[in-house]
Amino acid sequence: MQVSFNTIKYPQNTPLQNKKSNNLKQSSTPSFGGSSASVFDAFTSKSKFFEPLEKGWNSMTDWIAKNIIAKAMNTRLFARFAEKTKDSKYIANHIITAGAAVGTATYIHKTLNLPEEKMDSDGRKVLAANHLLTFGVSTAGAYLVDGGLFNKWREVTNRYAELYTKDNTLMAKIAEKNKELKKQGKNKIDVIDYANDYLKDKKLVARLKGMDIAKTLLICTLIYRYLVPVAVTPIANKLGEKFLAHKKEREEQLEKA
Repeated sequence: MQVSFNTIKYPQNTPLQNKKSNNLKQSSTPSFGGSSASVFDAFTSKSKFFEPLEKGWNSMTDWIAKNIIAKAMNTRLFARFAEKTKDSKYIANHIITAGAAVGTATYIHKTLNLPEEKMDSDGRKVLAANHLLTFGVSTAGAYLVDGGLFNKWREVTNRYAELYTKDNTLMAKIAEKNKELKKQGKNKIDVIDYANDYLKDKKLVARLKGMDIAKTLLICTLIYRYLVPVAVTPIANKLGEKFLAHKKEREEQLEKA
């Protein structure tokens, strides 16, 4: 096999051609400037569009806090509840569960008091048991999933705090502070405590707490409203059918006797 080399000499580009070529390269090459920190700058910077909405939201939340929350929190019941749950990382779960319990109790009460022409006694009992079973499984699942994801989600919020403060040593500083607190016999702090007590950044504190609450709300909503009802309803129906069949069989045996 013969290999021949191309010996034709091509003319060199002139300075003008070189300039055009360089301009073409610069204009055709996509720019990927910036970093992950610049993405978070968008979240921390003021927006002219959202600023009026933010002011309106702040005014509304201030009114609710003064006229509703403050009055409610001054009652003995809320004071005792706050004292017992002040150090709990599941406070959002407790509130959601309390709301779900009230809703479930309401459904059960209405179901058991349905008129006979709409549903017979056995049907009411089966449906009430379905409500109770769904609530129990949903509550257990919500706590288990939320607790299992706690440490993983904390990694996300920790990284967000570093990007927000533009300080990649933030977690190392918190670790050092916890060593000092341990020597003093005090409790450890997390990124939210550090942002509040040492950085004095209320905006960061609010965002970190909001991220935690949003995660809990998402998990509880998916479990309470979608996953568990879909999974539990067929099981509850089968149990109800077995209960009714067993009751019918027992009644027939009593009639024969």
